[in-house]
Amino acid sequence: MVKPSKTEHPTDQPPALLGVWRRPVPFSVALGTSIGLLVMLAVLLVLVIQWNSNRINTLELLNQRAEEIVSRIQSGVDGHLSPAVDQAAFIAERFAEGRLTLSDKEKLADFLTGALSGTPQISTLTVWGPELTYYGVTRDENGKPQPLSGRPNNVESARKAAKELADSQEAFWGEFVYNQKDTLINLRQPLHVDGKFIGFLIAAITVPELSELVDRVGGHFDATAFILFGRDKVLAHPLLVSAPGGRSQQDPLFGREDFDDEVLSSLWNGAPVEGFQKAAEQNIHVVEINGANDDFIAIYKPVEDYGNTPWLMGAWFPEQDIAAELTRLWWAGIVGIVVLLIAIAAAVLLGRIIAGPIRRASAGSARIGDLELAEVENLPGSHILELNEQARAFNRMLVGLRLFESYVPRRLVQRLIRRDGKGHLESRERELTIMFSDIVGFTTAAEKLAARDVANFLNKHFALVGACVEAQDGTVDKFIGDGLMAFWGAPDAQDNTALRACRAALAISRAIEEDNQARQAEGKRPVRVRIGLHTGPVVVGDIGWPGRLNYTIVGDAVNTCQRLEQAGKSHDRGDAVTILISARTRTAAGPSLQVEEAGAFALRGRSESLTVYRLLGESC
Repeated sequence: MVKPSKTEHPTDQPPALLGVWRRPVPFSVALGTSIGLLVMLAVLLVLVIQWNSNRINTLELLNQRAEEIVSRIQSGVDGHLSPAVDQAAFIAERFAEGRLTLSDKEKLADFLTGALSGTPQISTLTVWGPELTYYGVTRDENGKPQPLSGRPNNVESARKAAKELADSQEAFWGEFVYNQKDTLINLRQPLHVDGKFIGFLIAAITVPELSELVDRVGGHFDATAFILFGRDKVLAHPLLVSAPGGRSQQDPLFGREDFDDEVLSSLWNGAPVEGFQKAAEQNIHVVEINGANDDFIAIYKPVEDYGNTPWLMGAWFPEQDIAAELTRLWWAGIVGIVVLLIAIAAAVLLGRIIAGPIRRASAGSARIGDLELAEVENLPGSHILELNEQARAFNRMLVGLRLFESYVPRRLVQRLIRRDGKGHLESRERELTIMFSDIVGFTTAAEKLAARDVANFLNKHFALVGACVEAQDGTVDKFIGDGLMAFWGAPDAQDNTALRACRAALAISRAIEEDNQARQAEGKRPVRVRIGLHTGPVVVGDIGWPGRLNYTIVGDAVNTCQRLEQAGKSHDRGDAVTILISARTRTAAGPSLQVEEAGAFALRGRSESLTVYRLLGESC
């Protein structure tokens, strides 16, 4: 401490400072105020971060809901139309190869009959020659193929279509037609032989099934889904499920005004809704529509894959569905404020009681301000009544904050604090290496064990596997029954994630084999495991809902890896551990791996085949 010089005098200090020292603050007030402020700041910081994170996640989920509704409708439409497109392209290839000709009507009839039988979406298949006569097959009332031939009623329209197709190499979608029963959409496929246009194929595809599709999708999301052709024609709607069919030959599609649907009729009067920026990036529009009695939210996306006129795929639902999500968010904030007030009140009371050793209480309060609750020790009791009461009050407050902390992801909060509260851990796309493991025959074996024995067995097994994963700096994502999912490359970037994952898998194999020796010595059955490894792009980050978040990964690469592990069933040679890796993982891991090719396999849920290797070891 610097001592005053001889010329200095206390009265030389400013009067205000002297006044402060003349009226010292009571220790209880100072202690209560300081602890109260620290607790208030700590809890308030948690509340602000939680509120911001919940708000972002709520909007994220609403955006995901909008994207998922449109995605499911679009996937269903593709699933309905793609087989017909593929069938038309297949027929065109047979003409180009010379296997089909316009002159061999008998062979052509047999071929078109088989194509029609294998594609239930197609109602009629007709092949048109350059003289504008057609020959093909159609379905009768019982769905059986019947021959069809003749000339068009509108020759000029057919000639125009032939001219357009003569200049095209690709199929395109024609106008809708009505056949006295159903509305159909025409797929027009040009036919060429040696580069010369010889005619065209028309596949008439049924449309009513699309109403069943939107009815299912809407039911899943408690919404009313729809598909519009352009701005005003209704292509699919739940009301068309019970009354399928078109309107007339001149006007095959119903208009929006033909439906008892006040949302569709007012769709273009809706006002854009804020907070759906991610949906807007996917060209998904979200609008609010004011109805006679309620307000509604409508979402739709123009899809231009089926002709010159876009198809608008979307759905609408009561606005209160979104309001309910936001209401829960407000209640979470209110509860948090109540907890904050309780915490402040407890801190002030603690200060007034003047309890506890000052140094320990001050250090504990500082750690609370940093959210390091695990490092705060309970204040010891005292034989002095006031000190003992202070310790008990402080400890009660600490218990309350720890309970509150259990509902808040502390590590996430700390990372947000280090980022100066600029946001939460946003999901982003990265290329990771993923592992799935599974115990062979576990379900059958578990039926013969008591529940406690099953739990003990799984805990020991996951301890072996998890240690091998973490030894290679992997992240154990979750346990799925008797299986484990892990990944490399997140949350922190890593070099050569594929090699790390392969080494972890080989380490698991060695650990299982050693454990099996001990099990066999005890008269127990050996454990056999399947492991799948795949490298690919995934979305990694916070996934969940406002009340429960997980740092995890999602994407097609995850599904591919799981199915790769399941494919090990067909490559089981009786080894303790079967390890299958994808070609992408093998390439990324480098030449040090010892593998043998297991072949190219079409995994369930994937259209293309996947080259698979059996991992045997690593070269020294």
